[in-house]
Amino acid sequence: MTKLTRGDFGQLLTPVHKKIFFDSYDEKKKQYDKTFKVDTMETKEATYPHLGAFGKWSENQEGNDFGVDKITQGDVATFTAKRFDKAYEVTWELCQDDQYNVFKGAGKGGSAQKLARGLAATEESEAAGVVLRGFTENGYDGTTLFSAAHPLIDSDETCSNLLEGALTDEKLKEALTMMRGQKDEAGVWVAAHADRLVVHPDWEFTARALVGSTLQAGTQLNDINTLPPLEVLVWDYLAEGEDKPWYVQDSSMDNLLFLWREKPIFDSEKIDNKMDYRFYGYCRFDCGYVDWRGLVGSKGV
Repeated sequence: MTKLTRGDFGQLLTPVHKKIFFDSYDEKKKQYDKTFKVDTMETKEATYPHLGAFGKWSENQEGNDFGVDKITQGDVATFTAKRFDKAYEVTWELCQDDQYNVFKGAGKGGSAQKLARGLAATEESEAAGVVLRGFTENGYDGTTLFSAAHPLIDSDETCSNLLEGALTDEKLKEALTMMRGQKDEAGVWVAAHADRLVVHPDWEFTARALVGSTLQAGTQLNDINTLPPLEVLVWDYLAEGEDKPWYVQDSSMDNLLFLWREKPIFDSEKIDNKMDYRFYGYCRFDCGYVDWRGLVGSKGV
């Protein structure tokens, strides 16, 4: 092993810890990016204006002027980049007395490996919070993400994407049917079709039985399973709340978004008036939803 000197202390340790950080950050597959669309922010704030809809075309007669309509300005979904960071310090004495462990990523108050795992957990938790709060906190249209009465800008109607109850064959079919009835701002069907089922960990085996069984699950009947093929995502971080939510999603539609302003970086700096170094990680992102369409969910209780 290369013998450390005071001059190359940080220079030698930084690439070692940086590799450990990113290896650990990528060691487990993320879950949130299976249900959130991941993109980038060009500025600190990203806005997604909602516009009205024209509705169906009207029949017209030969020689008449075109039937003119206008787009109504609606609500705006806003994302604002939030900063996340954490650091730990490595002393010169720690390197001298315990060089092997330091080179493996250990350090005073933490480690590169733990730092990376903490960031991965933060991303999952922030994204899952969008869903968990989606039953209680109002969003851009003045209602919750999962609501029984989403207002439509150019229609007197409202739309629901909220169910109540545990995950069962009956409830799942109700969710799929409800999604097919979702409408645009003028009250015209948007042709939403669920292709993904996202569940709290407690629903894992129920979900797999419902979707994967040849016969209808949960009954003594010999009826065939008529559910369409759905991708099942068991999202561990949905367990952070008191409820046991589940939802279906049309993955072709923009609804849940995770936006990076600055992707994770890892570096070090010498601490003023000391021989020691501080190793740090930093990033900025925000997550939320730009539309409720393509989602139907239940608290699961």
